[in-house]
Amino acid sequence: MEKILEQKNTNYIKSSTEINRLINLPRMHEVMESLDLDLMVATTHKNLFYASGHMPDSVLGDFQDLNAAAIIPKKNGLSPMLVASDYDLAYLVTHPTWIPELRMFGAKERSSATFLLEVLSKGLGIETELRQPLRELYSKTRSNVEADVYSAITKAISDAMPNGKARIAFDDLRVGTEICRRLGNRIEMVDGLHHFRHVRMVKTQAELKLLRKSATMNDNAVMEAAAAATAGSKMSEMVEAYRMSMVKQGGSQMGQRGMMFGAGPDGGFVLDNDYAESKIFSAGDVVVLDCVGKYQLYHSDIARTGVVGTPPKRLSLLHDVVSEAIGAAEAKLRPGANTLDLSALATEVLNRNGLNLNLTTLAWHNVGLDVVEYSHPSDRTKGWIVEPGMVMNLELFHRDPDIGGVHLEDSVHVKTDGLEYLSKLPRKIIPTGKALNN
Repeated sequence: MEKILEQKNTNYIKSSTEINRLINLPRMHEVMESLDLDLMVATTHKNLFYASGHMPDSVLGDFQDLNAAAIIPKKNGLSPMLVASDYDLAYLVTHPTWIPELRMFGAKERSSATFLLEVLSKGLGIETELRQPLRELYSKTRSNVEADVYSAITKAISDAMPNGKARIAFDDLRVGTEICRRLGNRIEMVDGLHHFRHVRMVKTQAELKLLRKSATMNDNAVMEAAAAATAGSKMSEMVEAYRMSMVKQGGSQMGQRGMMFGAGPDGGFVLDNDYAESKIFSAGDVVVLDCVGKYQLYHSDIARTGVVGTPPKRLSLLHDVVSEAIGAAEAKLRPGANTLDLSALATEVLNRNGLNLNLTTLAWHNVGLDVVEYSHPSDRTKGWIVEPGMVMNLELFHRDPDIGGVHLEDSVHVKTDGLEYLSKLPRKIIPTGKALNN
């Protein structure tokens, strides 16, 4: 039994060939070259994970105000660096980063630091399969250990750029301000938040793998939610079914609910959650299933329209028009297209069928580490040019005062040779209460 357990546990320690690098380094280098940046520094959760793959619970749980940093240099011979806490050394053994250089920090008086020293240096305790690789990593990182995270980031940047001025983009200007204070006027700080987002607009294969997994989870959770929406049940039961399904699959919901909007004539409003979830479903209620889930920080976003019982004739008519409008835009969705031109194709279908555009939300947005992912907020109104590797949603929600509305939306991977739909759910009205049996 001990040998079986030992072999099973050993599988959790990944080799360097198993490490997925999420970051699109060539694209990041292009951005840095165009902006004349020497370094880009990621400390926010999303960009840190994107740049390094480092996301232990100490970071996600905000154990400290600032937990880690990924420092990516322009392609000039400098090594990328990950600044991380000694508390996460074991995590770095079982979840190694692609970044070649680790810079650690940690207060020596912590019990965890003392325990680490006792176990690794003195050989105390039970020897496990984790101890030797942990011992090796501990020894390897001792030459660059600082007392706190700011000191470690400062030392890393100073070592990377020891002379002259350095132009550095920070995704958190609070961090940049502190580094500038410590290193003086030789640091030129740039707001890097939108530059990170611009890089992330085009997905790598490792990111697409996570997005596909997230979409599959969301499909299952949407159908679980639809099955729970029965006449006489509370809307809270539908929401709970969605959340529990995501959790059981190893994911989570976005925000508190993961589901936006609701059912019936008020289903087109964004309502107070407690108010909405206290409502009781009635036969004929139209259910707006706009569901946003997450898997390893990568979002899934799908919208379908359901109905409790038999669909009203008006719902079927509106659903057909909305589906046709999205299809018209997606038929021309390809690299080089402008999102404003694609929106115009969908708008033409809505106009031709007499739908009031003032009651319709029609918006493109990319999906990834943000569920509404733009290079810059102005992209929403000014549009942008589609590139291969983008994952895009055309969100179309036509609100109807009588029935609530019709909402359809899918995440679509734009390839050079066509489109990949991440969701596998058909674009049909979902009969709730029995969806899982269909």
